[in-house]
Amino acid sequence: MTVEVALGPESSTWDRLGQWRFLLVMHRALVLQAAHPAVGAAVAEYSVYNARPWRRLLRTLESLHTYVYGSASEQRRELARLDRLHRRMQGTDGYGRQFDAGDIAARAWVHLTLFEGVLTMQRLGGDPMSAEETARFYDEWRRLGQEFGLSADDLPATPEEFQSYFDHVVADVLEDNATVRDLLSGSVYRVPPPPGLPIPDLIWAPLRYAVVTAAVQATAVTLPAVYRERLRLTTLPGLGLLVDGLHLSVRMAFDFLPKPWRYMPLAAASIRAAASPRAEAAPESFFGTVLDQNGDGRLRWPDLLAMAREISTHFDLDEKDEDHVHEAFRSWWEQLCAATGTPPDGIVTADAYHVALAEGRYPGAPSREHGYGAVAAAVRGLIDRDGNDEVRQDEYSRLLDHSPRRHELIAAMRELDHDGDGTIRAAELEQVLREFLVGERDFEAARQLLGRI
Repeated sequence: MTVEVALGPESSTWDRLGQWRFLLVMHRALVLQAAHPAVGAAVAEYSVYNARPWRRLLRTLESLHTYVYGSASEQRRELARLDRLHRRMQGTDGYGRQFDAGDIAARAWVHLTLFEGVLTMQRLGGDPMSAEETARFYDEWRRLGQEFGLSADDLPATPEEFQSYFDHVVADVLEDNATVRDLLSGSVYRVPPPPGLPIPDLIWAPLRYAVVTAAVQATAVTLPAVYRERLRLTTLPGLGLLVDGLHLSVRMAFDFLPKPWRYMPLAAASIRAAASPRAEAAPESFFGTVLDQNGDGRLRWPDLLAMAREISTHFDLDEKDEDHVHEAFRSWWEQLCAATGTPPDGIVTADAYHVALAEGRYPGAPSREHGYGAVAAAVRGLIDRDGNDEVRQDEYSRLLDHSPRRHELIAAMRELDHDGDGTIRAAELEQVLREFLVGERDFEAARQLLGRI
């Protein structure tokens, strides 16, 4: 039986798990997970992390953040995907032991190492969690574990019981295996440059050696002492103080940043979306707040053309769809010109726009073939490709794969997912877009699509 987990911007989990500084303890968490016999065997047999380390890291983070910061439907899909993945990871390890990545004990350990990782992040950063905050965070994490397919009996009931459990697993269950050794001394030295950074091998090789050596040493010195001794790991004298100083410096530097900047993309987007106040829209102010971005009181065709290009970029459109979007925006421009008495090659002023509003010449009744209504219809058509009036989250997520603001747009679209099932009505989307385009309603996703944020 699963429970609904009401995580959100006020939760301890949201506040802590998606921070960039969690990456400082991420490698440590992976080592602890891989040290579990079933996990280590499954990774050794089925994972390609050593060949595609960046892809594996990014996918792991995206999965983790999806089931923490995602909507209810995103959580369900991701957890179902993980369940299918783990059920297929079975076999016999190098010692002839049967392993199953879906083993309850292994899944519980993986889940709980992330909780312990946050505690370690906070402790090393010089801001350890109070007993009250630890209990709150653990309660949230325990309930999230039940969404992950773990029962209440599979997880320690309190932080104190967790600590006893953790000490027991470290002392009596974790082992020295090939996956752990690879993480500490093997594959990490074969890491290619990060995607998109064309660093020559001559520069990357010594840089990688220095960075990876530092990361491995920093992980080793923060591992539980009993497990570090089991691995016979040696660390440089004074390294513990250096690692503590690094964590403390990073935490203090991040404290000066605006809150969303402290978080990785999906977490930051969810936090922004949840915290954004719903502005009171007014047709009279729309010209200045959305259309006229430079504040000079004038609107020209290139301004609307820029919006069309922005939408085309977010959806990575082909030529045919791009032409259709541009035609719709051209139609909107012609409507604005006609309503304000402006030549097609002229400039719509703020005064002319407001007079057209006051005299009822704009916006008028929407038409799907002309004006702002054509723009709303065009965007709806891009998203509701099959025309069934139901747009699932995976549909528009795929459309936004190449968008530079993918996470922000997906989070903003949740505004229309009233029941949290991951599906929005295309007709409602079109109506909301119409209302936005004439200033009658604010809609964060529309601002994102038009490049007005």
